[in-house]
Amino acid sequence: MKPMMKAMISFAVSLLLVGPGTAFAASQDKFDLPGPYLGWESSYLKQFPGVQKVMDHMIETTVRQIKEPEQDILHNRICSALAYKMAVDTKLPKRDQMLAVVTDILHNIDKEEKSAALTDPKVFGEVAAMVARLRKAGHFKASPGFWSDEAVLKNPKVGGNRALVHHLTGALTTGATMKAIGGFSPQDIARVQVAIVGHSTGYWYFRQSVDDAIARQDAWKVVFPEPEGAIAQFAHDADLISQFVPESVVPEGSKWRVLAAKRWGAKGPVEEAHVVYYVFFRLFEEAKTKPGKAMALEKWREIRPELVKLMKLKTDDDPVKVLGIPKVFQRS
Repeated sequence: MKPMMKAMISFAVSLLLVGPGTAFAASQDKFDLPGPYLGWESSYLKQFPGVQKVMDHMIETTVRQIKEPEQDILHNRICSALAYKMAVDTKLPKRDQMLAVVTDILHNIDKEEKSAALTDPKVFGEVAAMVARLRKAGHFKASPGFWSDEAVLKNPKVGGNRALVHHLTGALTTGATMKAIGGFSPQDIARVQVAIVGHSTGYWYFRQSVDDAIARQDAWKVVFPEPEGAIAQFAHDADLISQFVPESVVPEGSKWRVLAAKRWGAKGPVEEAHVVYYVFFRLFEEAKTKPGKAMALEKWREIRPELVKLMKLKTDDDPVKVLGIPKVFQRS
């Protein structure tokens, strides 16, 4: 028997031994996803099997970009699961459900890409062309100030800060990714790009960072458009809700308490809790959709009492009234 034939037979036998009900390991399986997100993810992958290619691309890219990629991968998966859940619960058409999932799998695709900055003339030109094309197609009507001042966009403190512009460069990269994967119409790609461009607007401290960098109120409107349509609003809300995980907010050494100390200068548990409370109180108010608000409220009811305890306040106290706005967020 020829070697090639032996190999083919061996492969066929292995398939029979594995059995029809056994699936091969997917790229995301090595990263544990907690419930109920795993259930929602399994549902959308079963319903839209082609999305697995998008998942594979996100994971491959994130692993390349980051030395310890697990948290970023889990964030993207949690967001896509939340977006799917909201899309199903509001009975969006199947195609829109799938595009909502794709949006959130890829929404951070450029956040850790070192070359993805608007201070690069080539990148700026390509993003500008994308925005012009999307605007010509009728998008961004509710955001007349968006992309209206090149000086703001090219300012190194804005255009050179990936956290503040990854929604723009990421939308550009996502367009190329969806085209390369195949199975998406130009209209599909445009809708996902618009949704990714609008997903960061709910982060109020991003908006404040732009205003502070430019020393002008509402300069952020040049950078962040309002999310338009259900897919964009679900992407916006999913990104917010994904942060409302008690384990990453409350315990000592958790993601948000570390951010409070390292990014915003909080010293000690009380200041950390005060800063985190204020950040999340503001995030909670940003949800755009009915299911998004409901999910945020459910998690906020878990998080708020624990933060109040850390601040050594009474259960019914309003930390902002008692302690004021954290100094780092006060406007001069």
